[in-house]
Amino acid sequence: MIGRKKIEEHYITVAEAGKLLAERREEGMEENPEEPMFYEARVSLEHAERFAKLKPEQAKELTEKLLDLFDWIDERITVKIVDLLPEDYADIRVIFSKEEYMPSPEEAEAIIKLLDEYRPVE
Repeated sequence: MIGRKKIEEHYITVAEAGKLLAERREEGMEENPEEPMFYEARVSLEHAERFAKLKPEQAKELTEKLLDLFDWIDERITVKIVDLLPEDYADIRVIFSKEEYMPSPEEAEAIIKLLDEYRPVE
């Protein structure tokens, strides 16, 4: 990446990544309809379509609500929570297992309650 400079960096959910890749595919269709995306981008888009549990708008909204809910939570963990949508305290403990802070059962319950509002009905 000679001549490129990173301007900013932030974490995004799988759903948001899928949206960005789908937009790139549409742009690529205009440029080269026979091969709109590189192989790696196609595989990434397929992964995002298969494993994203929420719509990109819902994922972004939920991420913002989680960041507002607690002052100790960071963007990286919030994105992971939104991608995985843990169902109980044990799942949350796994996500936080290597972190400096482990949420209390009450804090985990507040997270799960918020996630339940966005959880897709199967």
